[in-house]
Amino acid sequence: MSYNFDFAYLKNGAPIVTLSSFGIAFNKGSIESLGTPAQVVIGYDEKRHAIGVRAYTFEKGVPVYDFSSRIKNDWIRIGAKDFIKYLSKSVGIDFLTKAKQFLAEFDEETKTLIIIVDEEHLK
Repeated sequence: MSYNFDFAYLKNGAPIVTLSSFGIAFNKGSIESLGTPAQVVIGYDEKRHAIGVRAYTFEKGVPVYDFSSRIKNDWIRIGAKDFIKYLSKSVGIDFLTKAKQFLAEFDEETKTLIIIVDEEHLK
């Protein structure tokens, strides 16, 4: 049995995504789990209240967000005020008056960082 240890993992932290009235913010752990891509696409599964983020691979007809060029103090923030207002109301969690952090999971098969927006996944 062989292992592939990431010895910077503890320093970088678990993948955390913060939702606030400003938008969506990604910590170093979540940035690196995505491979620090130049651009990302962001999707939303309304039934499961899940946000999916993955590196942009030239899909047609989807909005693209600059990513790695926006790193500031090991964080990236993407503005999404209208979506955040809708999401807060939809899931019944107030992250408009106080930011909330969610533990994210990286799906190796789809190369997608998944943020499930519910009480169970709050940090």
